[in-house]
Amino acid sequence: MDHSPLHECLRCSYGLSEADCSRVLPLFAPLKVMRHGHLFRTGAVVRHVYFVERGCLRQYYMNAEAGERTIYFKTENGWVSELVSFLDRTATELNVQAVEDSSLQIIDRKSWVYIMTHFPTMTMGFIRAQQDTNYVLKKRLAEVTIESPEERYLRFVEEEPELLRRIPLYLIATYLAMTPETLSRIRRHVARR
Repeated sequence: MDHSPLHECLRCSYGLSEADCSRVLPLFAPLKVMRHGHLFRTGAVVRHVYFVERGCLRQYYMNAEAGERTIYFKTENGWVSELVSFLDRTATELNVQAVEDSSLQIIDRKSWVYIMTHFPTMTMGFIRAQQDTNYVLKKRLAEVTIESPEERYLRFVEEEPELLRRIPLYLIATYLAMTPETLSRIRRHVARR
């Protein structure tokens, strides 16, 4: 019996039965991506949805003025893709890069559409996950708009202590919408308190 992280996620988070899991799991393929490797870059058509079994990925934009701006990090049991590009077969403006050596399970568009049309619990679970992601992104946008850089850093330390240990500080700075130098100053100031 398969007890992979994907299998457990399908059973526990999406409510698939063992029989349904045995139909869904073969639609995925394993993929290893090394640290700093990209799953896709700006201008590509995204061809897969990715499930993180082990490791950490980040999704980011490139901005001519501000450089890289990390949108989110995904770790174990997280899903990564860019659904507009994936579903509409259009070029993406985003990039996805491995922050750590990562083991993934990937699924192509045809198989994804099959799952979404034949397994209602998977469809509803995915809709809920997208709603959660939208909520988090809106919350982050509000935080960047109304909070000071120090407040954003302190919130990150409180809410994401594991990411703080796993991710280089310069990437955390891009996530918190500040320069690495500003983040260093804030960390020194907080440490002196």
